[in-house]
Amino acid sequence: MTSSSCALSDGDPRQLPGFRRTFDEGHLTLGLGFPLRTRADQGDPSDIGEQVEIARAAEAGGFAALYARDIPLRVPSFGDVGQIYDPWVFLTYVAAHTSRIALGTAAVVLPVRHPLHVAKSAASLDRLSGGRFLLGVASGDRPEEFRAFGLEQGQRGEIFRENLSVMTHALTTEMRGIRWSGGWMHSADVVPKPTASSVPLIMTGSCQQNIGFLAEHGDGWMTYPRDFDAQRRTAARWRELVGRSPVRGDDDEVFKPFAQSLQIDLADDPDEAASPIDFGFRIGHRRLVDHLGDLRGIGVNHVLVGVGASRRPIREVVHELADHVVPHFPALAH
Repeated sequence: MTSSSCALSDGDPRQLPGFRRTFDEGHLTLGLGFPLRTRADQGDPSDIGEQVEIARAAEAGGFAALYARDIPLRVPSFGDVGQIYDPWVFLTYVAAHTSRIALGTAAVVLPVRHPLHVAKSAASLDRLSGGRFLLGVASGDRPEEFRAFGLEQGQRGEIFRENLSVMTHALTTEMRGIRWSGGWMHSADVVPKPTASSVPLIMTGSCQQNIGFLAEHGDGWMTYPRDFDAQRRTAARWRELVGRSPVRGDDDEVFKPFAQSLQIDLADDPDEAASPIDFGFRIGHRRLVDHLGDLRGIGVNHVLVGVGASRRPIREVVHELADHVVPHFPALAH
């Protein structure tokens, strides 16, 4: 790792504290997604003090990571406001009020953001958090956002690939120019440089790419919940492709985690069987432990738990998960 904020490092981003706390082969850990509130909570969703308080409880309770969504515009037809504060500013604030928990984006909508700004923000948050940042990137899915930023939604896959290439170039090179469809960087550079050779990059969703592209270019993949057998096949395919993809470093084999999201409505009865909700289950905590154990068995390394659908107050949900679920799937490094 480098001590100079303007010089490149040859350090492995998979050895940074955020990555090591969250991901390891054969293990499953848990994360939580902001905003940390449920249907039962009546307070102001923009109350930063409450969000930090719950974030610190999650850190103390052994959760591995916290994630903020990137939602540039309020679109009422999508049913929720999502992340009110800009994710870069918000996560920097959370970083200043926590010390160990990993902090991720789930995910930065890369086509609607300038790739040089993303590179600078990601490296800044990586350094300011002490290497706890996980850069999740996605292609986006809200038509209103693409229209507002003057983009064609149908071209988002192509724009994603180009912006990813420019962002990666800015993070991993020093005073080397690059020309792309949106600009030309010449005799200039983006600083700071990351703590390691790059920032841990987590592909999120499909990114409008095939799984081979995700395996080659990402340090991990955050996908969606699927039917159990389908997820088992998807995880196996991911491991197969990761084994073929070029990687940083000299290792013969490399670990790139397979992660997924899961929405839960935590039932009062710890033995309540799972019943489906959008992208997850209503479920009791004992049955949740069983389900997560099954996911670990098929190679899922991390689950981003969404609690917004829960009918109980957020504090109850987080404390019950910390007491009864997280001990079975604790963070890996403190």
